[in-house]
Order: sequence, then C-alpha cells, then structure tokens
Amino acid sequence: MMERRDRYRGPPRRRGYQSGPRKKKQFIKKFREIVILDLLLHGHPEEDRPSWAKTPIAQVLTFPDFVLYEVKINKNSDIKVQEQKTYEGFLNEDKLREVLKKIDLDDLTSTSKALIQPFLENEVLIYEEEFINFFNNSTSITPRMHALKLLPGIGQKHMWEILEARERQKFVTFQDISDRTSISNPAKLISQRIIKELQRDVKYYLFSKTQKYE
Repeated sequence: MMERRDRYRGPPRRRGYQSGPRKKKQFIKKFREIVILDLLLHGHPEEDRPSWAKTPIAQVLTFPDFVLYEVKINKNSDIKVQEQKTYEGFLNEDKLREVLKKIDLDDLTSTSKALIQPFLENEVLIYEEEFINFFNNSTSITPRMHALKLLPGIGQKHMWEILEARERQKFVTFQDISDRTSISNPAKLISQRIIKELQRDVKYYLFSKTQKYE
C-alpha cells in the first residue's frame, strides 16, 4: 500500500520550489527607446547584501509604452544619467545588460522621481500625433465614465467641451486643443496621467503598459 501511494506522489520538489503563480520574466524589446533616470553603481541601498556583492543597476523609463525597469549596467562604461537611445544601442555599446525587474514609481530613487515628469512631458510632445488621436477618438469606458475624464483636471464640463469641439472638427495639434477648448496644457495632463498609472493607483490604464507586461 505504501508503494502504491509513492507512485502517485509525482517527482520530488526541487530545493527553493515555491507554490503559486510564477512571476513573468521581464525584458525590454531591443528597438524600444529608453532614458536613464538614475545610476546606482553600488547597487540598491535597500538591498541587504554587502556593497561589494551588490549589482550595479540603472533605473530606466521606456517609450512609448511608458514602463519603468531596473537594468544591470556595466559599471566600467561611461553611461550617464539622462542618456537616451534604444535598448539595443545601449547593449551594443556594452553600457546596459539584462533586465532585472519591472518597477513602479514608488521604487524610484529621488533622482529618478525628479527627472521623470519633465522627460514624460517632452516625450508626449514627441509622440503628439498618437495622443491627439486619443483626444479625437477616445470613448466611454463604462456607461458612467468617459476615458477623457481619467485625465487629471478633466471633469464633466471639460469633457463635453472637448467632445463638442472634436465633433465640429478633429483636433490636429495640442495647440489646436488649447485654442478651441479651455484645456491650457494637454501634454502636461497626459504626463500626469502616465505618472498616476506608474504609481499603480488606478483602475484603468490609458497609456502605460506596466500592467499589461505582468
């Protein structure tokens, strides 16, 4: 009887085995644009290891999927904060290595947090056409919630103002939105929304793929 039970126990569990769902291995597509927000050449300060054993890392933001990562770096390279190019470009120059993990806004260093807002506003301007499409084509998410109202500062009045203006004529630039509505800085509203999504304090994601990549 004991022998029969043993047959159906299955293979022995490996040391370090953990039950439950496994975390998805994170990676950055090679053609994705990234910007260096901060360099931790002596590893993360909260990592409970001696300094000589810590992994040098960079905190980076990807565009235009707007996701935060920690990536291994070559500490002997001349990589700099605010440097920006494709992930493949950093790999070819032996400045960055493999991705360690995806992180949220709260995991950023103070340097990264100080840089992220202006970088986002700049990138939103670079991808202006894509975000203009959002203002022109966004729809209701639920019977009571329109996607436009998820932008900071956009209430019922502003929403109807945008909808009525785009019905008369589609928007072509951020300046066009400002000229025909009372929204003074659409790019700033979008960057603020992306930051909220990176904080993970939202139910719906409009621009960041941080939840999709889990």
